[in-house]
Amino acid sequence: MPLISGIRISAMKDAHSTAEAAKLIGISKSSLLRWLADGTIPEPKRVKVGGIEWRIWSKADIARARKLKATMRPGPKRIAFKPAR
Repeated sequence: MPLISGIRISAMKDAHSTAEAAKLIGISKSSLLRWLADGTIPEPKRVKVGGIEWRIWSKADIARARKLKATMRPGPKRIAFKPAR
């Protein structure tokens, strides 16, 4: 669990690191980061400490991601590809 200004993120009220959030959602950290990168879910609040930005996930952020996960089919996602003419 990462430390922010000497305080563990999990010790902060209603705050979780990305790894903790992924575990609570039931997905891998890489899947959660992919959802953020492709805009599937909005970015959570960020805190800058010592030149490093940390994402701080609230209970509401995690609930929103869980709701999205419930609507998704398991397995690899396929993107329709149309060759250029």
